[in-house]
Amino acid sequence: MLEKLYIGFVALLDKIIWWIDVGPRVHQFFLAPHVGDFREALGRIRAVRLYRRALNDVPAYHDFMSKHKYSGPRVAARHVSLGDVPEMDKTSYIKKYRLTDKLWYGDLPVTGVMFDESSGSSGTPTSWVRGRKERRFTQRIMQVAFRHFIEDRQPIVINTFSMGAWATGLNTTLCLLGISRIKSTGPDITKVIATLKELGPEFEYVIAGYPPFLKQVADSSELDLKKYSIAAVYGGEGISEPMRTSLLECFTDVIGSYGASDLEINIAHESDFTIALRRALIKDERLREVILQQNRGIIPMIFQYNPYDYLFETNKKGELLVTISRLENLSPRIRYNIHDLGHVEQFYELKKKLKALGREDLLKLAELDFAVLFHYGRSDLSVDYNGAVVGPEEIKQIINDGDYADRIKGFRLVSYEDKQAHKHLLIAVETAEGSDLSKAEGTKLLEAITAELQELNLDFKSALRTAARPPEIRLYPHNTGIFDAAHQKLKNDYVWNIDYERARQEKLTD
Repeated sequence: MLEKLYIGFVALLDKIIWWIDVGPRVHQFFLAPHVGDFREALGRIRAVRLYRRALNDVPAYHDFMSKHKYSGPRVAARHVSLGDVPEMDKTSYIKKYRLTDKLWYGDLPVTGVMFDESSGSSGTPTSWVRGRKERRFTQRIMQVAFRHFIEDRQPIVINTFSMGAWATGLNTTLCLLGISRIKSTGPDITKVIATLKELGPEFEYVIAGYPPFLKQVADSSELDLKKYSIAAVYGGEGISEPMRTSLLECFTDVIGSYGASDLEINIAHESDFTIALRRALIKDERLREVILQQNRGIIPMIFQYNPYDYLFETNKKGELLVTISRLENLSPRIRYNIHDLGHVEQFYELKKKLKALGREDLLKLAELDFAVLFHYGRSDLSVDYNGAVVGPEEIKQIINDGDYADRIKGFRLVSYEDKQAHKHLLIAVETAEGSDLSKAEGTKLLEAITAELQELNLDFKSALRTAARPPEIRLYPHNTGIFDAAHQKLKNDYVWNIDYERARQEKLTD
């Protein structure tokens, strides 16, 4: 009875929001301050409602859940949760079922459906479908997240995310088209510079793209960007604070967005508050001890998100589980594991911790009492390369099948920054005891890896075409350098994501 009452209330609220929500300013009415905890509670009720409906009306989800034993959601007066509802991911759910079976009633609407795709490290493109209603919600969320750039400044947006069928580029254009002037160049530095020259510095601009490409724009000598007012919005991968500082030499703002093709492109976003908090964590050990929940030796990216629309949870492995709580999405996602490491804090809980530590200065920067997401990176041992995901299993397969397999003991996939904050992808190779590889053989190995990766991973193929820096290779004799005894662990350490200071210590850069 209590559950029906709760669900009836959020159903009524959803209808009100849908009919009144005609623009970002009206949408902000529903984001009023001091209701963060209530908003989060309503989001949990919406997640339970989604689960109930999907279990009955989505063929793939019904079949998926029939193969698990679980108790289900817990609904009480003071707390609502999905309980022990099993998690899903790309392997166990997306790849296992036909596209139409993952839709409501197994039915693909005749109109208003947009397909986009991603490849990731799987090699085979995965198609995602977005309906008209869910695109409207995504649009509103993006408009609210970047309202200071878009609505207040009325800039020209230059979208440099990959175009074509790729999810991010296409959806970014559609989301911003209704409230801005936008040119979709894709990651083409020549077109970006030509656009800025043609339109001139009298306009304000926002350039949206992957961090390495934004760095490429900032480093361009073809144009004095300091004469222009340009904000940068990045996505697809995280950045370090030194890289943000470097980008801010040319851009007025550098703000990130968190999303995934499997889910939505703009689930969470950075704000002045989250950026200041992240920088404070770097300097303040007490702050790290109180706030960080996963001791992984890195400072996480920090974002804010609306808990009315998204339910974030963390499983026992420290991985994020995401539920998009709306009924309007054609293909529901319930406790979906994208294999990112992280945790969340509700705003008012985090506020108590910051006050106790005497950091009210950070709280003054918070405009929205949205929940806060701490993102530590990927759990599936992969690195980002110009918006593409590259995993060690791909490299291992290529090396083991190659001409030099018997002379190679192991490898490490290293993503690092140099002193100028440029990102590099390094394939470090350790030769077997008593064996070696010449410089020429190392070059051939890199060429073979790069060529094969393009066949295995279509996202990598697209990223390579526009990357400012191609992948690198470095050869290490047996048990030397980053493979010496001091670096050895019980388990093979196949992936490093490190900053400039660590890269300098490891003699990867000057």
